[in-house]
Amino acid sequence: MQNIGFLNLPTWKERLQEIFVSLNRNDLLKLPLLGRENSDNAWSAFDKDEFFSLVQTGILFECKTVKELPQRIITSDIFTAVSRLKAGLYRDTFFSAAIGSTFPFLNIITDTCSVSKPQTFFVQNDAFAGFVLSTMEAEGKPMSEAVCDARWKGINIDNSSYSLHGIVSLNRLVLQIAEIFGCFAAPEKIPAAGINNLELVDVVIGKELNMSIRLLGIAKYDDNLKAICEPCLIPERYFLAQARGGSEFLYVKTDDNQSQIYGCPGTSPETVVRGIVNDMSLVSMGSKPELKVIEKVDEFENRFYLRFTVTNLTDTLSELLKQLTEADIEIEKIYQPQKLESNSDEISIVLFTKKTKKTKLTIALDRISDLLKLASLKTVLRIIDR
Repeated sequence: MQNIGFLNLPTWKERLQEIFVSLNRNDLLKLPLLGRENSDNAWSAFDKDEFFSLVQTGILFECKTVKELPQRIITSDIFTAVSRLKAGLYRDTFFSAAIGSTFPFLNIITDTCSVSKPQTFFVQNDAFAGFVLSTMEAEGKPMSEAVCDARWKGINIDNSSYSLHGIVSLNRLVLQIAEIFGCFAAPEKIPAAGINNLELVDVVIGKELNMSIRLLGIAKYDDNLKAICEPCLIPERYFLAQARGGSEFLYVKTDDNQSQIYGCPGTSPETVVRGIVNDMSLVSMGSKPELKVIEKVDEFENRFYLRFTVTNLTDTLSELLKQLTEADIEIEKIYQPQKLESNSDEISIVLFTKKTKKTKLTIALDRISDLLKLASLKTVLRIIDR
């Protein structure tokens, strides 16, 4: 254990000590800590030269102040983990604590003696975003109030904007793809969107249709990688829709057409520490294998939910359908929700497309935006239902 040390400590230092004790790991309180200015009487702190002469594997909590790292690190910082994978340092980067509370199940999924080879997985990996969406759905609250509720109930993070914009979910998806499929796709290569622009009206319409909106990461790997991270519309009977607000959820399909389902509480100091302890045991087993780098991420074909507000419904809807038909976007169903806008001149209309690729759909919607001034696109949601 002498070659492992703390590069920094979290803001919750006292809680860290309590968790180590509760896990019967008092020995971890004796690990060296970089920087005497970061210490108190509970930790053995060393100056830089002393520390790096002792430590080969550094434990890095979420912090941007550590400038020098040893070759091998264990980290709970999502962005450090992803940047090291991008730099080709996967073999010496251990990041269970950065993945969130689903990390124990990745050990099962990647063990060929436990389950068959994973082929596709769906994940709700950001408890904060999950709580916000389930609160909007269950209590009819706008997003701003749901965010306040999340903080009030202790489902808190340093920067909620990262969660609402899908940044946390996307980067965790990158790490989960690396662990489950053994390949790396940079975040910018994966189509992604957050829930920051989602309106309560879409949650209400979803409930009318017996569907829920969830921020999901989805990935499939055979010879090529398909992946997205977006708010999706899913039937409320799905396990992913029924997950308790503030929890994380992983659904895996294996190549023998079987399913594995894992539900767990959201990320907390306890899950972070357990992830670090888990990685300490993995470090003792040696370096990890190389990752296959994916240069191009393929698209999924799905149905889509399109909500417009329109003026002069009959004529505008006719032109809207004409433009989509010319773009080879087929419409499966038209739905007019209950009147939800206060402006009597505008009417909500929802179009459900048949399966298509989002890039193709986006081109068509951009053209519609230029041509039809009486139709305003409000929301685009991917539908996952078959």
